[in-house]
Amino acid sequence: MSADRPFVSVAIPAHNEQSNLPSTVRVLLERLPAIAGTFELLVVDDASRDGTGEIADRLAADDPRVRAFHHPENRGIGGGFVTALEHSRGEWFLLIPADLALDPEDLAKYFEASPDADVVIGVRSDKRDYGPFRRLVSWTNARMIRGLFQMRERQFQYISLYRTRLLREVGIEFWRSAFFLPEILIKAKARGARSREVFIRYVPRHAGRATGARLPLIARTARDMLVFWWRGDWRQPRRT
Repeated sequence: MSADRPFVSVAIPAHNEQSNLPSTVRVLLERLPAIAGTFELLVVDDASRDGTGEIADRLAADDPRVRAFHHPENRGIGGGFVTALEHSRGEWFLLIPADLALDPEDLAKYFEASPDADVVIGVRSDKRDYGPFRRLVSWTNARMIRGLFQMRERQFQYISLYRTRLLREVGIEFWRSAFFLPEILIKAKARGARSREVFIRYVPRHAGRATGARLPLIARTARDMLVFWWRGDWRQPRRT
C-alpha cells in the first residue's frame, strides 16, 4: 500500500457530542497505531448545536490523522457515514459512534478477522441501556430482516468493518434511515462477499442522549426495509 493511503478510515459521525468526542478520538489515536498501523479519523459534525463542530476542528488542527467535515443540516448517522465514505482514503472503513460504544480492547478483533473477510460484523455483548420499547424495536427489526431477506447474521445495527471498495460497489441508498447498515450487509451478501462475526463487549454511553428510537426514524426505517424488499434487488444472483 502506498504511504499516503491509510490502512483504515474510521468514520465518526457526531451530533451534539461535545462531551464524548474528545475522549473517543483520544482513545482511537492511542489504540489504532498498534492495531491497524496507518489510519485516518474522519469526524463528521452533523449540524451540532453545541460545541461539537469547534471541537472537531481543534482535533483536526492538533493531529494530521484527524480530518473534520461539517453538515449544514442534520443528516443522521447514515448521512455521516456517506460523507466519511466520500472522503475515505483507506483500504478498510470502520464506523465508530462518537460515544465509542465498545471496549477499546476489542478493537483488535475486527482487524484480526479481516484477512478472511470483506465485512467483519460486530456482535454486541448486551443491550443493558435499552428500555422495554427500544428492546422491542430492536427485536422486531432483526426478525424482519432475517425473515424478509433470508439473512442469518445475529445482529445488523452495530459496529462493522468493511472493505472500502465493497462499500463503493454496492452503493448506499437508504442512509436517511437506520436501514442503511442492514442494506449494506444484504447487498454485500448478494455479491458473494465474505463475512465474519466477532463478539464485542458493549459499553453504554456516559454522556449525551441516544436518538435511535425516535418514532419518525422507526417508521422511515420500516418503510425503507419494505421498499427494498418489494423491489427485489436483494434477490440478484450471488457471485461464487
